[in-house]
Amino acid sequence: MVEASGYLFQDVDEFLRKAKESLEEAKTGAPEAHDRYRGSLTSSLEGLDRICSRYKDDAEASLIKNKLVELLEELDSGKLTPEIEARDLNKIIERVHHLTEWRRISTASGRDLSLKSRRKTKEDVQKR
Repeated sequence: MVEASGYLFQDVDEFLRKAKESLEEAKTGAPEAHDRYRGSLTSSLEGLDRICSRYKDDAEASLIKNKLVELLEELDSGKLTPEIEARDLNKIIERVHHLTEWRRISTASGRDLSLKSRRKTKEDVQKR
């Protein structure tokens, strides 16, 4: 089973954090914040879709993608209350952050590469 490295999830993590910030702004009544929120969620979904299409056996990434799709569908239907929406978004952010931090690439000596060093690995060079 081949899993995506944590480095690949960094962009998704960043978009989800921007979505959370925009959601907080939208609660204060800023109308353009809702558009930024929706755009950040869509960008996150696109990033997860790229990862899932490249790493078809990555069950955790597929699960997170499905949860994000469910969140977007519930947003479209208007079924979510702001509290449930924030809670579901926080759960997704937590899972993506977990993948980013805990999927470490180990060297032959048993040490883990830092996130910055992962840019030099063969699988992640294609990302740039």
